[in-house]
Amino acid sequence: MNKLQSMFRMKCPRCRQGDLFIKPFNFSKPLAMESHCQNCNLNYEPEPGYYFGAMFISYIWTGWLCLFIVGVTIIFLGWTITQSIALLIGMFVVTYFWILRVSRSMYIHFDIPFDKKNK
Repeated sequence: MNKLQSMFRMKCPRCRQGDLFIKPFNFSKPLAMESHCQNCNLNYEPEPGYYFGAMFISYIWTGWLCLFIVGVTIIFLGWTITQSIALLIGMFVVTYFWILRVSRSMYIHFDIPFDKKNK
C-alpha cells in the first residue's frame, strides 16, 4: 500500500496496517481515534492539540471542493446559484465527518515517515 492509499484508508503512517480511527463509526464520537497502532504501537497523539493543523487541511479541501462543484454546476450544467448551493449543502452533510477524518490522516502522514521494518 502506498502513502496516498494509506491516507485515504486511514491507516497508520508508520506501518500502514493499523487503523487510525475506532471502528465501527460512532456518531456520538465521530473523530474518536485509537490511542496507539495495534500493529507497531505508534502513539497517534504525540502531544495535546496535535491535530490542530488538520483543521487547515480540511479548510483547504472544503474551499477548493466548493469552488469546483459550484463552478461545474453553474458553468457546465447551467444551474442557478441556489441549486448549486443546495447540492453543496447536501453533499457536505453526507461527507463532513469523512473529510475531517481524512484531514487528520493526511496530517499525521505528513509528519510520521513510513518504516519498512514495521510492515
